[in-house]
Amino acid sequence: MESNGRWVWIGGEASPVAPSAGRIAATDHAYLYGSGIYETLRTYHARPFALDEHLKRLCAGTARVGWPTLPVGEMAKVLRGLAALRAPEESYLRLAVSPGHQFPGWSEPLQGPAAWCAYAGPLNPYVSAVYERGVRCILASRPRWNPGSFVPAVKFAGNPELQIAKREADAAGAYEALLLNPDGRLAEGASSSVFLVKGKQVVTPDLASGILDGVTRAVVLHLCAKAGLEAEERPVLPEELHEAEEVFLASTLKEVAPVVQIARRPVGEGTPGVIADRLLGLFQEYALESTRE
Repeated sequence: MESNGRWVWIGGEASPVAPSAGRIAATDHAYLYGSGIYETLRTYHARPFALDEHLKRLCAGTARVGWPTLPVGEMAKVLRGLAALRAPEESYLRLAVSPGHQFPGWSEPLQGPAAWCAYAGPLNPYVSAVYERGVRCILASRPRWNPGSFVPAVKFAGNPELQIAKREADAAGAYEALLLNPDGRLAEGASSSVFLVKGKQVVTPDLASGILDGVTRAVVLHLCAKAGLEAEERPVLPEELHEAEEVFLASTLKEVAPVVQIARRPVGEGTPGVIADRLLGLFQEYALESTRE
């Protein structure tokens, strides 16, 4: 069966299949009610990057909403197997989890155990222009919901405000949409964490601002010390975006991407900054070294 380099591996099955052959039940709770939780990963050296950290966050999320313990060992084995199947090409990986099955209607019982599926496909490399010329962002029209609650802290698949923000960015020809929280402070991008540079200080919204505890975000904060930079997590006002010398995004797939324009206003001098470039280099070194045999 033709897979076009894309595979799905249903939890509990012995081997992966082409996407068209993957099946979920019509009573899957994530399909019916948008309750799915997921992780997105990528490979370096055809090995999953920060696999343990992603699985730890996944388990913390499922535990927070009261789901049963996940088969973490099997999940890790499957993700490594998918990455090896596509080697030597690098891969985009995704792990999706559902709490189980339930016939429509809240009086119907939820039937466990949790169901899960892993996906693997080509990693679309970001063109060099993203890093050499920088990217343009807009401010989303809707806020990031429920700051400080379990919704940003758990990586739910059903995040309509993020999906709407992404469509707004696409419609405006922008690379990313930045969301504020309901208090009017900066939260995060539709698919990234946001950092500002002021002098030798790197600032990013704290978790209480209503953002995901990003794996790449944590790595960047760790690498700031290596770059001789002070890192601060705190509430950030939106006007600080225009006062900053640099702004950059960080995510699993984007790595570290410099922002040169926000809402039609230039950031700093309107060109990629040296701090973002330094952290991009350090991040890539870290990722390549941590996945090397």
